[in-house]
Amino acid sequence: MGLENKMEPIDSLIKFLQSSISPIVLISGVGLLLLSLSNRLGRTTDKSRMIVKELRSTDIKFKERKIVQLKILYKRSKILRLSIVAISFSILTSSLIIPILLIMNLVDINLKVIGILLFLLSVLGIIFSAILLFLDVTLSLKALDLEVKEYI
Repeated sequence: MGLENKMEPIDSLIKFLQSSISPIVLISGVGLLLLSLSNRLGRTTDKSRMIVKELRSTDIKFKERKIVQLKILYKRSKILRLSIVAISFSILTSSLIIPILLIMNLVDINLKVIGILLFLLSVLGIIFSAILLFLDVTLSLKALDLEVKEYI
């Protein structure tokens, strides 16, 4: 019986570590998406600044086209910002699952409903962010079309 009492804390720790792997993997994967979104936002910001600089010059060619491109870039930046917020929310909710699991393992409290809710919110954040990313790619292709239309 003495051996069983010693094994119980170890079993509890193993159970906690096993259940914590899924949220950690989710956070890692979503972090890569966040990195991609941040890079896309940086590119739209840089391109917008470049177009504004061109528009300030007096001898700009295709001024109307540049203004349309700038409007598209601004819209893309707002979409990307919202997508970053959604994916950050997903990371937050995934991160909150880990302390819930710890509390459930340390104290005999059933918090499964909260854990499931946090997981569902995390997945919804990923879905929403992916939809916004799709919109950004669509707008990106629209801007590219404006830029290369006369040459192809």
